[in-house]
Parts: sequence; structure tokens; C-alpha cells
Amino acid sequence: MESLDPRKARESMKNRINAAMEVLSQILQKKVADRETATKILEETYRKKALQPLRGKAWPPDIWDKEMATLYVIGKYALMLNEENPDLFHKLFNYEETLEEAAITILLRPPEEARKFVLFLLGGHVDDNTIARMLRVVTTKVIMGFEEEDKLIELLQKIPEVLPEQERTVRKYARFYIALRLAQAIASKEIRSRIAKEAFKQALAARIGLQKIMPDDEYIAFIATNVFEVPRKNLLRILGGKEEKNKRNKKRSAAGS
Repeated sequence: MESLDPRKARESMKNRINAAMEVLSQILQKKVADRETATKILEETYRKKALQPLRGKAWPPDIWDKEMATLYVIGKYALMLNEENPDLFHKLFNYEETLEEAAITILLRPPEEARKFVLFLLGGHVDDNTIARMLRVVTTKVIMGFEEEDKLIELLQKIPEVLPEQERTVRKYARFYIALRLAQAIASKEIRSRIAKEAFKQALAARIGLQKIMPDDEYIAFIATNVFEVPRKNLLRILGGKEEKNKRNKKRSAAGS
């Protein structure tokens, strides 16, 4: 199983990328330098376009601040705003810059050394929300085609070595990521059948190599519908549902009669 082609990744995220660029354009035009105002512009733009933030089933109170990771990735890797307007970029995305530095530290340094530096970067304490947001930055880079999936998988594997107390959080996030990637693969037509879906899911879970990270079809369907706007009829063919299960049961009954 290969990582999603960058072109296909961006095509599946086209509406979100366009929205992010529109938000960043407003921020630059209005010279917005505080994060709270930028987050409000982000929320207003998404709601106007009927776009939901990247998420699972939960809707945490800081969801729009978390979605600033999308602006960070587009601003840095698509528009190079960190080079063109470094002062403004740093004011708005200091947190994401710190999280990305922490992720790079975990990937490149030995576990004990990495732990000390990550704790230093993040103020001496790392909770589950911080880990999820660190992973979110890297995930956003991956699903938008700016980072190889192997980097995220390596990060998922190394965080428990550096911060063993966060192993449960990492497993939970891995489950979300598998569902997210499956939903994206369905949206990009990389997956077209139930068999292909199952093979993709099993292969990605095996590559990650953590226990108890397999998402169910209902979770995948929720993300596909709400994040990637996949039509329900497409999902029924690939993921099934009550209607599809009833059809299959009728076919089995007819075959056995």
C-alpha cells in the first residue's frame, strides 16, 4: 500500500484548501495579528461554505482553534508565508510551529533526549490534547500531500517510546487517522469496493503496528460524510449499512431457497 498521491490528496481537499487560502487572504488584507480574530474568520468562512473542521465524532470546544493547523500547513507549505511575512506568521502560528518542532525532535533524537527537549518546548507538561494537536499538524501535512505518510507512522510509533504515558492517546489517534485516510481514499476513488476498503484498512493498521486501532465502518462513514462530503450512495456500496446488509441477507436467503 502506497501513500496517497499528492495531486489526488489535494484534489480531495480542494474545498478546504480554497477556504484556507480565502481565510489567509482576509488575514493579510486586514493585517490580523491576533489568533482569536483569525480563528473567528476561519470559523465564519467554513460555516459560510458549509465546511466542517477535520474531526472525528467529537466536537470539542477548541475545535476551531485546532483547525488553525490547516491554515498553518497551507500558509507554510503552499504559500510560504513563513518566509514572506515571518513576523505575522509567527504571531498567529507560534503554537503549531512549536508542535511541529516537537514532532521533529521525537523523530530525530534518542528517546531520553527527545523527552527532555519536548517537555522543555511544551512548558514542562504534555497532556493528551497536546499530543493529539501535535499529531494533527503532521496529519494535515500528510492528507494535503505535503508530507510522506511514513513520517506520521514513525511518529505514532515513537511517541510511546518518548512519552510512554501517552500510549493510549496515540492508539486512539491512530484509530482516527486510519478512519480519516480511509474516508479520504473513498473520496479520491482510491477505494471503490468493500474488499478494497478492508484490504486498505488492514494494511494501514499493520504498517502502524499498534494494538486496538481498527476503526469500525460507522466511524469511517461519519468522517467520509462530514469531512469529505462523500455521497451516501457511494458509502453504502463500499461500507454498507442497514439497507445494504438487508439486501445481502435477502440475496443469501434467495440463493439458499
